[in-house]
Amino acid sequence: MNGKTITQSQITGEHGVALVKDRINAMGYLFGEYCRTEAGIDAFAEIRNAATGTPMAKIIAIQIKTTDSARYTAETDTEFEYLCREEDFNYWRDANVPVIVVLVRICDRTVFWKQIPREISATDRRLRFNKVDDDLSPPAADKLAQIAVDETRPGIWIPPAQIEEPVLFNALRVVLPRKIYIAETQHVHGRAVRKALLEICDFPPAEWVARNGRLITFLNIDSSPLRHVVDAGSIEDFDTAEFALTDDQDDEYQFIELLNRTLSRQLDDTLHWSRAAQALYFPPEPGRLDRHFSYFSTKKETKRAVVQSKRKANGDIAYVRHSGFRHRFWRNDDEWLIAIEPAYVFTRDGFRPDGFAGERISKLKRLETNATVRGQFVMWQRLLTSLGEEPQMDLLQTAAPARVPILRFEALEALVSPVSLKDDLWMQRDETPQSAEEELPL
Repeated sequence: MNGKTITQSQITGEHGVALVKDRINAMGYLFGEYCRTEAGIDAFAEIRNAATGTPMAKIIAIQIKTTDSARYTAETDTEFEYLCREEDFNYWRDANVPVIVVLVRICDRTVFWKQIPREISATDRRLRFNKVDDDLSPPAADKLAQIAVDETRPGIWIPPAQIEEPVLFNALRVVLPRKIYIAETQHVHGRAVRKALLEICDFPPAEWVARNGRLITFLNIDSSPLRHVVDAGSIEDFDTAEFALTDDQDDEYQFIELLNRTLSRQLDDTLHWSRAAQALYFPPEPGRLDRHFSYFSTKKETKRAVVQSKRKANGDIAYVRHSGFRHRFWRNDDEWLIAIEPAYVFTRDGFRPDGFAGERISKLKRLETNATVRGQFVMWQRLLTSLGEEPQMDLLQTAAPARVPILRFEALEALVSPVSLKDDLWMQRDETPQSAEEELPL
């Protein structure tokens, strides 16, 4: 015998390194072992753009801990813990590149990883692993790429995931009525027209625009109170497309104003207008403050809280949050679209404006994710595209026949992006992040 031996521990360690290398390479990243005189870093991984093959010079240090079959501390079917040695933890935390600890178990070929946090002290060096979220497999490639980003530099690059994702346009197609009516009026501007209408009826129509002695509307003037404020012999009707696709800028602005007024009137029974927020929003239900709106989302029937009250410890109302949206009509070649921007309105009691609305909205926006905004847009899309259908009992509170809408809306087809970027990769990382559904602090 030559007296030389290779211990099982050495074999196990080499086996663990091989498994980690295989997992890293399967992500399309580069893997290289460190020198034999390492003090707590076994290898490095370099991020590579899988789409172009370009190495990014973004480095992650790796410490590999391998066991043949031992159970981990506090291990269950879903999680376990690992306590780092204090000297190792301090060494990793002071590194100038991100460091991950990779735990390998040979018997079941499981490989889990966790980044060493820089923000906590060595007294809290217990790492908690989730067997799904912290599995070192191809789906973890995006998370590894994110931790390699140098966040101290402006204009950081976050690699996209090579996963297809549907992309929704925050806009709807506007289906215009066939006819538009134009007439001369003795009243020079809209205020004078409105004053004259109020002398005729208590609730005059609002779907019209008057400027420089000309009134335009989608309503049939002869069969509406508008006939009393125009010159009878001057009433003409045109194909809406003839007016809507005009090259005259003043006519286009007037048409946009007519679209805005018509939409607001159509939604009168459903939404209120906030001048301060420049948004349409859900008011409370009669006799109740909080309110929910049911609709069919992209996958299933769902319900969203659209009016929510926040109460103080003594039960008094602190503020009320209302879901709303801002909108903008715009022309794209030969069709009209409406862009929808989800928004919030805050009130003191469901009606009176909240003096701290700006601060509350700012805090709320910081908590929102792409999924949150997407869900709100889908809700507004459903509400607008369903105008004219039988109303929901929790929305209008009556089963009266729905009014035939002047404007109708159609959803645009979603595109499919060949890449995606998950919310948790671009949002600011936080050990205990707040949910987007949580209420704001008082």
